[in-house]
Amino acid sequence: MLHEIAENWFLQEPAFYSLLCLQQEVENPHIECPIRCGEGRIEYNPLLLARKNYKETELLLRIEMIRLFLKHPYERRPEGCSGETIALGSDCTIADGYCLLKEAGALKGPGYYHLPMGECYEWYCKQIENQKEKEPDRDSSDNASNTSNRQKSEFWHDDSLMQIRINELIERTTDWGSLSGDIVERIQASTRARLNRSMVFQGFKSNLLSSNRTLTRMRPNRRTGFLQMGSRRQIEARLLVAVDASASIDTETLSRFYSILNRLFLNSDIDIDVVSFDTTLGEIRPMRQVELSIDVNGRGGTDFQPVVDYFTASSAYDGLMILTDGEAPPPVVERKTAPILWVCKDEPAYNAHRRWMERTGRCCWV
Repeated sequence: MLHEIAENWFLQEPAFYSLLCLQQEVENPHIECPIRCGEGRIEYNPLLLARKNYKETELLLRIEMIRLFLKHPYERRPEGCSGETIALGSDCTIADGYCLLKEAGALKGPGYYHLPMGECYEWYCKQIENQKEKEPDRDSSDNASNTSNRQKSEFWHDDSLMQIRINELIERTTDWGSLSGDIVERIQASTRARLNRSMVFQGFKSNLLSSNRTLTRMRPNRRTGFLQMGSRRQIEARLLVAVDASASIDTETLSRFYSILNRLFLNSDIDIDVVSFDTTLGEIRPMRQVELSIDVNGRGGTDFQPVVDYFTASSAYDGLMILTDGEAPPPVVERKTAPILWVCKDEPAYNAHRRWMERTGRCCWV
């Protein structure tokens, strides 16, 4: 039946047909899901597909094509999420914006998990994983479905080559068949390079250390020798971390943020001071040991200016990191050589505020 679908797609759905041609079709009667994708192939169980009619099979294959266009099987797995969860998160994304839930049948959309529409793939994965941790018995009775979802994402892993090949196909496709314009726009938007948060944090850390240099006559300049003073980097550096105390910065976001800080800075020669703020600064205290959470006082409005003014006026710090949702007027930043990193609470906040944030420093999201 898959060959018949492919023949019809050749005339009616050229985008799906071209993507299908990039995959190797493999029979696998041992899997408990009818169709799955990953590692450059489409695997299907002929026994399970034999129970379905043409329309049902075509829909299942169409869903896998959309999953491939979004590159879920070839992206980095969302941190801390099981194989079953990432399959469900992918299903939520597809059921949300890429096909009718009534037609999708077995796909569980955001409403099944009491989640809002319009969120990204990774967000759905993390929210579903959190629900499973709080309610482990919610779907435990449906063992067959759980196994099917685990198997569906069994071969999903980061594959830059496949991402590039699919992106190239998207960019040269002009006939999208029956796909609506808004769906095509979402697929085309997925080709944009995603921000590598780890590289942003590592680059900020390197800049933090490299900025802490002193001139010395005891070391030659790399370009001119002893004609000009060389420089010597001081090993120690000091970082000010400012945490937005508005109500939108929830406990989960704080926990993930501090987990990043622990991994990135606490094993290096960098001293960290932490301060929470709303419209005023709270108490500044040192972060001397590994912390997985922090109590944040305030929960009022937000004003970045007191934080920035304190940082620019002080000579004690070599860098500033601000965790925020960005919902406040941009601050006025006087010229200062020490680096600033804006860390937005999520990707939507980053997209909304990155333009003005990048005028004063680096920017990424948790």
